[in-house]
Amino acid sequence: MNLRELSLQLKACHIPRRLEVPLAGYTWLEVGGPADVFVEPRMAIEAATALRLAAEHGAPVLVLGRGTNLLIGDGGFRGMALHLGPSFDDGRVVVEGRGCIAAAGVRLSKLLERLAVVGLGGLEDLYGIPGSLGGALAMNAGAYGSAIWPRVGWIELALPVGRVVMVDAAKIEYGYRSVKLPPGAVVTGARLRLERSDPRELLDRHHELTADREGKHPLAFPNCGSVFKNPSRYNTAARMIEACGLKGRSVGGAKISEKHANFMVNTGGASAADFRALIELVRDCVEKEHGLSLCTEVRLAGEFTTDENDLDDADDGGEVRDGGSA
Repeated sequence: MNLRELSLQLKACHIPRRLEVPLAGYTWLEVGGPADVFVEPRMAIEAATALRLAAEHGAPVLVLGRGTNLLIGDGGFRGMALHLGPSFDDGRVVVEGRGCIAAAGVRLSKLLERLAVVGLGGLEDLYGIPGSLGGALAMNAGAYGSAIWPRVGWIELALPVGRVVMVDAAKIEYGYRSVKLPPGAVVTGARLRLERSDPRELLDRHHELTADREGKHPLAFPNCGSVFKNPSRYNTAARMIEACGLKGRSVGGAKISEKHANFMVNTGGASAADFRALIELVRDCVEKEHGLSLCTEVRLAGEFTTDENDLDDADDGGEVRDGGSA
């Protein structure tokens, strides 16, 4: 892995990049060490070019959106972080009839606000999820029984061979909080299929969801949203964690919220190792008390300072896609 040469080639292609960038400032948990190379493409072809160069140099890739459900190790990420953030938003939202086309970097709630104003619904239950559109698509984000993928017409993908393609959503397999994209592909945009709705009813639903989330979720502290996937709609992770008496349990600066048991918050000065240890504590307790092994919804990436076994959704050092939180 020749990161110096990778950086020089990115510069030659006029793709914005920096070295040794701390990633804590790019995640909602506010933890995580530096990325060797940090790239901020402004368009899909730049993202595809960066992926191609990373593949040619054997550099692992970490795809970052708004960092809402991502836990990065204290040792940082050895490879290239590809950040599809504000520079990949650029207001690129085009409304066409009962659909819209949007770039991956647009904030999901911002997109839904715009759609509500023009009377396009179908995804209003996702309002308040703090991630980007790209992150929501990468993990099939959802809430209140709704999910984003049933509303996808096609997606735009940057491929590690350096090409950008559009793929019919019907060709992509998805499930609960999961999407099977082509190996190494990164979502850079999508067309959403919507339905005509009353703008006032959509905006009222947004206000209702905002009040509900503020009442249930610990929004006053840095958090990553739901930490674990729900085994079922009725047998939720939060209920099982609470039944184990774990609300309020802490490891270092990481704490299980007393407001919502499936949220972990940074009370100040937490490390990634603190959060990982707390995740393992919860999984061990739930498996012992309920006989179920909880799967993480939060994604893990980078180098951790513990010798614990990898969690089921972790990929320490390999490619990891950032998704939105539920």
